Amino acid sequence: MGVLLDEFSTKIPLLTHSEKRVLYYIEHHFEESKTMPLTKMAEENSVSTTTIIRLCHKLGLEGFSELKFLLKNYEADVLPEEIDPIMRYMKDVQQSLSQLSPESLKNIASSIDKAQRIVILSVGLTKMIGEYLSKRLMQMNLSSTYIYESHMIDLISNWISQDDLVIFISSSGETETLINACEKLEHLNIDTAAITNNPDSPLYKMCSQSVSAPVQKVAYEGYDVSNRSSLVMLADLTFEYYLKHLSEKA
Repeated sequence: MGVLLDEFSTKIPLLTHSEKRVLYYIEHHFEESKTMPLTKMAEENSVSTTTIIRLCHKLGLEGFSELKFLLKNYEADVLPEEIDPIMRYMKDVQQSLSQLSPESLKNIASSIDKAQRIVILSVGLTKMIGEYLSKRLMQMNLSSTYIYESHMIDLISNWISQDDLVIFISSSGETETLINACEKLEHLNIDTAAITNNPDSPLYKMCSQSVSAPVQKVAYEGYDVSNRSSLVMLADLTFEYYLKHLSEKA
């Protein structure tokens, strides 16, 4: 998935066929789209200019000019210092592990132990990690579920309880759907935890407890290839610290 599709993954189901065609066109003609006039883009996609404006509004943007501004702030080629991906991954893992706080993982483990139910929220490319962590917790007979559909996430504040723990998994920590849900839960004093790759993100700062494995952001031709395996590592560490918590409590 490209950076643009990843950014607006929760909005895609709301788009018409014509609007999706425009979005996919922009994703696959990233550099040209940065400077392409509205009329030219409409012509290239055989749609009206109104369709493109409507697409922008559905994406939460004020109009085409804001979309162009957004595109220009994306780098189509963000090349890492080490060209070889293996070297970059080695550096990411070493730096991430060196910055991890055992206390953060202990706090999340304690919250998992206290919770009557664990609800894991993850969307886009991270939804499979939410499912993975949920199933690991189920192995310990914990009441755990994961949700990745945006409309269900929007409704979470209607049925969540004070005894629950909500775990957010997000690489950027800036996904609008997750941030909105976290704000609602904060007002309800629900215990929350964030697992991210970005310790400077709103989600990391908003949750009751958070853990992060910072990685270098890398994209090629508009496709985000930043390391997400670090999130699996954090999921594994969260589960292991929970087991460690149980053994120390016994």
